[in-house]
Amino acid sequence: MEEYSPEPFDADEAGLLTVAGAREQLAESDALGSATFWTRADGLAVFYGKGWAETGLTDPAPAWLTLPDGHVYQLTRQAAQQLGSTAKANKRYQEFIPPDLLTANVNFALREGLPETEMKLLLAGEGKDRDGAACPLAVAQCRGSVTPFSNARLLDVVLLTIRAKLGHAAADSAAIDYKFFDDREHTSFRVVVPVAQQVITGTGDGDSPWCYGVEVSNSAIGAKQTTVSGYLFSLATAAGITDVERAAGGFQRRGSTPEAAYAWAAEAAEDVLGGMEDAFNGLQVLTGSEVTGDYQRVLGQLFRESPVSKDLKLRVLADVEDRDGDLTMYDLADAVALAANLQDTSWREVRSLHDLAGHIVHQGGGMCRGQLERGCRRLLPTDWED
Repeated sequence: MEEYSPEPFDADEAGLLTVAGAREQLAESDALGSATFWTRADGLAVFYGKGWAETGLTDPAPAWLTLPDGHVYQLTRQAAQQLGSTAKANKRYQEFIPPDLLTANVNFALREGLPETEMKLLLAGEGKDRDGAACPLAVAQCRGSVTPFSNARLLDVVLLTIRAKLGHAAADSAAIDYKFFDDREHTSFRVVVPVAQQVITGTGDGDSPWCYGVEVSNSAIGAKQTTVSGYLFSLATAAGITDVERAAGGFQRRGSTPEAAYAWAAEAAEDVLGGMEDAFNGLQVLTGSEVTGDYQRVLGQLFRESPVSKDLKLRVLADVEDRDGDLTMYDLADAVALAANLQDTSWREVRSLHDLAGHIVHQGGGMCRGQLERGCRRLLPTDWED
């Protein structure tokens, strides 16, 4: 890297998590027991009580599953929803119908409707049965073949790779972006390395220091594939951009082991870190691509190619319209990334915005200014050559 920010970066002031704090939280959610059962088994029974869908996602809900051996497990709302989804009832339908009707539907599916299949409950902590006596708490439900990967171990693998690839100072400076999500269905964390930084010049708001990092997404219950991506992070605004050009998607769980997953994650993180300079260069190029009179058309095209919700579109448009001076593709990428910083933004929304900003960087800011017939101002393909 040729340029570095002369300003020190205070991770605490920026609201970032410490590595130790993130590891502790991940390790807590990793501590899972399990109980397996088969559909179509005699004695299998679920009960959804009044208000089950009104509890916190990871809190114990008035919902219980009794297994054929007689053991009773209280379910968190998330586990209760997952069990309903296994029974072919989508989440909106589960919350719409009365609990007694949902109970009948799910019991029918588990006892008769579904093929004979091994299922698993993931357990953590203590709940209470319908009589108030202590019983195990099920925090997730998944296929019987799913073996959870340790999110804390994935974090450590990324940190070890950073240390090997970028050095001790880089690894020691690492922090975790506060856009951090961890439940049994989805975990995503973004390790940022403040000393692996470069100043982006000509942004219209002074020089802007950005650093690089690694983003990891995982699902303890196997709902989504494990992915590793590069990550650009603004040291000035905490905006984040997924490096979509450096993304190792989809570790194949079937027939694999946790150790194989950790080895894959190490290789993926090493490959991601190798693209750091290209990512910084791609971001810098955007500052020279002006879109002042065309930003609405460009954003409209980007939104069509990488759909986001209407509310998110309005967030981005409001930011862009408030910016002074000539607008560039850098401004569009920055506005998209900043929209993900707002409080109560879900992990899906954060991911959508980070990916969209990443597509802007990957696309490189090129627009048709006459190269194509009628000079339509469409974004040029990433492999376009004049």
